[in-house]
Amino acid sequence: MIRSVRAGFVVVATLLAACTPTQSGTAGGDSLPAAASSSAARTASEWPAAQRPSEDTITLPSVAALESESATRDTATDDDEVAAADAAAGGVTAPDAAARAAAAAEVNRAAATQRGAGLVAVGSGARGTEVEALQKRLDSLGFAPGPADGAYGPRTEAAVKAFQQITGLKKTGRANARTIAVLREYESDVEILEAGDKGNAVKRLQRRLAKGPLDPGPVDGSYGPQTVQAVWALEKLAGVPVDGNWGPLDDDAMQRLERGELAKPSAKHGKRWVEFDLSRQVMTVYDPGRSEPVLISHGSSGSGIPWKNEEHSGSSITPPGDFVISRRISGWRESSLDIGRLYNPLYFNGGIAFHGAQSVPLYPASHGCVRLPMHIAEYLPQELPNGTPVHVVP
Repeated sequence: MIRSVRAGFVVVATLLAACTPTQSGTAGGDSLPAAASSSAARTASEWPAAQRPSEDTITLPSVAALESESATRDTATDDDEVAAADAAAGGVTAPDAAARAAAAAEVNRAAATQRGAGLVAVGSGARGTEVEALQKRLDSLGFAPGPADGAYGPRTEAAVKAFQQITGLKKTGRANARTIAVLREYESDVEILEAGDKGNAVKRLQRRLAKGPLDPGPVDGSYGPQTVQAVWALEKLAGVPVDGNWGPLDDDAMQRLERGELAKPSAKHGKRWVEFDLSRQVMTVYDPGRSEPVLISHGSSGSGIPWKNEEHSGSSITPPGDFVISRRISGWRESSLDIGRLYNPLYFNGGIAFHGAQSVPLYPASHGCVRLPMHIAEYLPQELPNGTPVHVVP
């Protein structure tokens, strides 16, 4: 199974790492394909509202932000587990345990009542405190409604649909009376985790992701950028709201992946091959004879936005089609078109390549290449030799 060999995590900077695009000419020895139709890939402006940066830009947190946030969190630690084991073996009687359980249940019921306060039926487009209460409740359960700003926008509607899906309600996206009634009483045993969390709960999540075809980086108990990117990949693959945090919807998506209901290949080969889904912005690596992929990674392809500098111009399209990895460069490479840097590029369509980048947003943003997280790009060249088939799927 493909796994990262790097121990540290990559800090995602604000630099825009660009790549060699589809353009009208050639430069620097790169052989570029003919310009593709604008319909070949979604432009950044056409990306689904639930994943566009314009409504609530989602970025990977910096190391400083993660460390600051984690200092205030009360997540599970090794000491917590030791204390729990000591309590279990240290003479706590059954009546004491039963009394504590009853007290905890009462606290949970009171908390549930408090969480349900202010929840009323509202619909898409509504604004006000009722919408804010809905957003806070959805957020507390891990359904990613975006900021609690009191505006019932696309992300809030997507979060309501996700909740309806999990609870077996009709997926309307409207917080009708039935949805609100279920939302008031809903409880889940899934651990809610967020970027910046630390502890054994995070380790358990990382181990689970690592056992599957997702790469969260080192299993170190720190919910850092690499773990966020692994969760992004799962969320995009499953078509659920994308925020990089972990909750009931993510757990459901992981179960679907583990059952083989997600990430089905579009082709078959006698050797390892790669697919990139333009609609989901996800790269998947498959081996023949296996029912599950060996790697799933978050990625970002061409934005579809025309660009021009002093000497060159292009259309920023990643064309769909069937290709083969034909050449590679180790380490960093400066684009011959003066539009950025590529890390460990694997070229599969003229000047278009899979490559590592310091900025890999949730929407198509490149000049035509497929950007990948740095910790994935570090080892991917060893896993994909020249001659590896590549399918770019619309």
